[in-house]
Amino acid sequence: MYPNDFDKMRAFYASELGFKVVHEWNRSKDDRGVMFDVGGTTLELLTREELYQPLVGCDLSLEVDDVHELYGLLKDKEYTTRELRNNPWGDTSFGIVDPEGLQISLFTKH
Repeated sequence: MYPNDFDKMRAFYASELGFKVVHEWNRSKDDRGVMFDVGGTTLELLTREELYQPLVGCDLSLEVDDVHELYGLLKDKEYTTRELRNNPWGDTSFGIVDPEGLQISLFTKH
């Protein structure tokens, strides 16, 4: 992901969501990055010289270790957009929106 506000997005994923940083670099203002461990996959944020338009027609689903625990921490936050629910396809999920408008579904398989 190429956020327009790298610091704000890094803080959101690290501090708000509690995703573990597995690698990070800061070579210059326009060459920074951070990689988060998210349920066995990697979410990477990178800086770019130019600003990017928000994603349209796209959302993100991230598997987390314990969706119930995470929902308990986030349910009253202004960025939580969908309540916790059990889905017929075998997971439990809820929805949030990140600071740049990306809709994210956080889930744990049953």
